[in-house]
Amino acid sequence: DEDGRVACLRDECAHRACPLSLGTVENGHATCPYHGWQYDTDGKCTKMPQTRLRAQVRVSTLPVREHDGMIWVYPGSNEPPEHLPSFLPPSNFTVHAELVLEVPIEHGLMIENLLDLAHAPFTHTETFAKGWSVPDSVNFKVAAQSLAGHWEPYPISMKFEPPCMTISEIGLAKPGQLEAGKFSGECKQHLHQLHVCMPAGEGRTRILYRMCLDFAHWVKYIPGIQNVWSGMATQVLGEDLRLVEGQQDRMLRGADIWYNPVAYDKLGVRYRSWRRAVERNTRSRFIGGQEKLAPEGRD
Repeated sequence: DEDGRVACLRDECAHRACPLSLGTVENGHATCPYHGWQYDTDGKCTKMPQTRLRAQVRVSTLPVREHDGMIWVYPGSNEPPEHLPSFLPPSNFTVHAELVLEVPIEHGLMIENLLDLAHAPFTHTETFAKGWSVPDSVNFKVAAQSLAGHWEPYPISMKFEPPCMTISEIGLAKPGQLEAGKFSGECKQHLHQLHVCMPAGEGRTRILYRMCLDFAHWVKYIPGIQNVWSGMATQVLGEDLRLVEGQQDRMLRGADIWYNPVAYDKLGVRYRSWRRAVERNTRSRFIGGQEKLAPEGRD
């Protein structure tokens, strides 16, 4: 609005159902591109050019909160929580890149890809995993029912945060080189990553990516460095996409992508169990009037 406060309106004009997202925001009002009808942050129609204004006309809205550089939208029936989690990096890290990418992949498949490190030396051979050796054994150590843990032998800790965030911290010997056989906390230098995988439509995901370092803080001031980070992120994502798109195609044909899980699939399997539990209990809530969801991580 005019004071800079965010709002979320239904993307459908109350007049002829034209998507408001095709229009503009003028003086804090969403303006329909079809006939110029305008709506305030409460969804109330405030202007109807060329005709008499009807005071009762409005579009529906959703609760919105702005916190730590993110906008949270609540499509459910519950009230937004009083306290929101923070996904800012630790104070000794400097943010070097914040990117927005959209991919033709269902968001759950994208999250499972991000929670899987074992594919790196086979998939990312031209980017960050170039030259990585293939260990005899890769495992993900995690506490019972947890959605967080650390990789072995890679010095990487990783976790899933509901509803759609993955966070990883990578220990580095020097930029781009892992210190194999160590925990990330034992390393002197770290790369911290946040991926927010938001559903952007059927079979589409919008990724909000934040990359931080606890060393070489001066790098962010190099002219053109944002273009470098963007190019690297796009290249890494491209290596994943051709494979995950293939998974998605097979899944739509009825394939079970978790038919033979092994030790290093633990985090992805637990994410999928968590999601199925939430979906199952959400359906039960709407069918049977129940409000309680299953505990996270339980199938």
